[in-house]
Amino acid sequence: MSDQLPLVGREGELRAALRALGADGAVLLSGPPGVGKTRLAAEVLAAVPHPVVRCYATVATSRIPLGAFASLVPTDLPAGPHGPSILPASSVRAAAEHLARGGRRVLSVDDAHLLDDASLLVLQHVVRHRLTRVICTARQGWGIEGMTVVHVDALDQDRADALLISALGGPADASTRHLVWTNSQGNPLYLKELVAAGRHSGVLTETQGGWSWRGPLELGGRLAELVDLTLGRLAEPQRRALELLAYGEPLEPELMPVPQDLVDMGFVRIGDDGRARVAHPLYSARLRATCPTLRARAHRRALADRLEAEGADRPGDAVRVATWRLDSGTAESPDVLARAAEQALAAQDWELAERLSRAAVARGATSRVGLVLGLVLMYQRQCAQAEEVLAETMAAGGNMVALLQVGCTRAFNLFFGLGDEAAAIAVLDEVTARELPAELEHAVLFFALTFALESAPLPIARLGGELLIAEGGWAATAGRQVLAFADQFAGRYSEAIARIEDNDEAVVAAAGRFPSLVNAAKGVHNECILRCGDLAGAELRAVRALAEVIEEDRWSVTQVPPRVLLSQSARLRGQAASAVRITAEGIPDSGALPMMWDVLLLAEFAAGAALLGQSDRAERALARAEEGLRPAWRIAGFAVGAARSWVLAGAGRVNEAMQAALDNAADARAHGAHSEEIGSLHDAARFGADTSPRLLELAKSRKDPLTTAYASHAQARALRDPAGLEEVAAAFTACGATLYAAEALAEASRLSRLHDRPREAERLERQASALAESFDGATTPGLVVTSTLAALTPRQLEIARLAVAGLTNVEIAERLAIAKRTVDNHLHTTYAAVGVTGRSGLRALFGQG
Repeated sequence: MSDQLPLVGREGELRAALRALGADGAVLLSGPPGVGKTRLAAEVLAAVPHPVVRCYATVATSRIPLGAFASLVPTDLPAGPHGPSILPASSVRAAAEHLARGGRRVLSVDDAHLLDDASLLVLQHVVRHRLTRVICTARQGWGIEGMTVVHVDALDQDRADALLISALGGPADASTRHLVWTNSQGNPLYLKELVAAGRHSGVLTETQGGWSWRGPLELGGRLAELVDLTLGRLAEPQRRALELLAYGEPLEPELMPVPQDLVDMGFVRIGDDGRARVAHPLYSARLRATCPTLRARAHRRALADRLEAEGADRPGDAVRVATWRLDSGTAESPDVLARAAEQALAAQDWELAERLSRAAVARGATSRVGLVLGLVLMYQRQCAQAEEVLAETMAAGGNMVALLQVGCTRAFNLFFGLGDEAAAIAVLDEVTARELPAELEHAVLFFALTFALESAPLPIARLGGELLIAEGGWAATAGRQVLAFADQFAGRYSEAIARIEDNDEAVVAAAGRFPSLVNAAKGVHNECILRCGDLAGAELRAVRALAEVIEEDRWSVTQVPPRVLLSQSARLRGQAASAVRITAEGIPDSGALPMMWDVLLLAEFAAGAALLGQSDRAERALARAEEGLRPAWRIAGFAVGAARSWVLAGAGRVNEAMQAALDNAADARAHGAHSEEIGSLHDAARFGADTSPRLLELAKSRKDPLTTAYASHAQARALRDPAGLEEVAAAFTACGATLYAAEALAEASRLSRLHDRPREAERLERQASALAESFDGATTPGLVVTSTLAALTPRQLEIARLAVAGLTNVEIAERLAIAKRTVDNHLHTTYAAVGVTGRSGLRALFGQG
């Protein structure tokens, strides 16, 4: 990465500074340190057609009269009677005129807030009398009369992300962008040094999916120096107070009355909730890293003592007390640790929850924290270890509600983590062997139905949903959610969306007790919007969902649904490289045993890589998905089957890809998963099969735009109808599925060329090419075939057409009145150009194989 920061996101400030410099003659770029004032000033100066005189004020020159201007003004200027720092008016005027000599020029003063008094007097004279143009950079709060102030603030998140991409020379994954934004807060200098530190330590590396930060954030090198320089302004009592805040933030006023001078100096900010925080996360990190061990323990002990003295009865207080006690070496109460572990889990702080629960186990509270530890292990994809902990906890017994919670969690882990459906059902049977209140029985049934939705034919899950609805109350809410899932898998997207919207108020009302319902409903809604054909709407919702998951640091597999949806949408738009990058960010390390969601992500990655033409990557990902797939995960299996057909097609094995798609569609149909059937039938049609009868049947009962377009596409291909394909392309374009639109136009162009309508073929080919301009590497058999045919000369195409019609070489020569050798040569070069070995391959290329 270059030492020069790229200028990103400063277009408005640059225009304002240039306008002020031209109109008023003096401009001040004002802002906090590190936001890029000097970089912006350099861009302004590069844009003005005048010579530049540069001055740099520093801490050292601030102690020397005229220190910043020493090399630019006469050395024999008379001093005033009160010393050299107070110049007489004649000397001020002489120095100012000396700075402005030479006609039209620009005086640039960097860090003007560090100017000594004499230099400041000279600068004021230059500005007041407009002797020359002036541009200054300075910290907030500094200024002189007559200068137009352009405020340069920290970048917002979008502009900081753009700067990060520019600094790295390529995209970074979402987690890395969030980490850099959180710790830089949009300060370009901090962002640059964070990147440099990450690359130097090896935690920030470039992968095939983009730049990724894997490891802890450590403050060292230049970044530590910059933060230390800022913190060096603190007196010792101020630093200790800020250290205490760094260990406890955010802190209520009763726990720590904040010295006003720390607020005034910009080291502390008070939130809307009245609680104090260190003004920048890097300040906190550096304070903790440099605090002596004994003093750090004393800070934490003092915080715990103060909070316990206040009662420690607010939500989250148990976590704070337990953590401070643990870190200070004064943690003794297993009950406090267990309660804190539960609160940390509720706050989705997996690392802290594991630490607190293991500390509680070490003090004899295994039965209290077994559920927490089991959940944390599952969240970390350590599903086998989670099963051991949860089985032990369940065997220890407990009250009815505790047993139900542990049992359902254990069953969930067994099914979605380990793929052991029989064991999962056995655990639920054990739970329901006790007499349970109706609401708890309904909760267990809902759990069982989530397994059935994945593994059993859909009518079974639908029946269970109807039974729940008949029970009324919360059970009806859960039942409607089950039916929405069933509608989604059945390809009835409009019905699923209507069911979700009708159920929304009840789901929100139950969110306190059953938060998973909210996420499930959003997932169904988003997926159905995409499959209906509203790509833009689905993308907007998925981007928002992914940002929430990353920002809140939720369980990593909860990133899978929005990632898969965004990747699917990108593929429909021909954005193959984007699809690969989106999925690559979420794929777990190869050593982790994949959970069901990981299999879905691997399958989607494989499909994207195949579309991008990266056959090796696609095959490796597909192999991981197939190896991780469990028989119970039937719906996930159909996604793997769909990816398999595209991996085959990407390797050039189109006939095998067509058969794989047909087989996957048949399996999905038998299960009742018509959503997957529709997709695979359309893929098979794109590979050359006539699946239009079944697709038309499915589309007739569904009527959503994208399914209708699939059916029309298959029908137009089967009828070899260029006009119909052009209409289909318009329908796909309206949905945003420009890859399919380009394929339909390309096929229409191919048919027109074969029917000897070259002008029509060229018009359609131009339309397909215009759509393909937005693609980033997508390659499909339909697009390749058309471009191949377009490369043939008119004579080659004419001879090929006659050969496909069944004429021998002699007959073709007689028909065209040319020599047989000429026909032989043309066919030989045509075979080489289109990549076939004989007439049978040529017939397949012309759609008559």
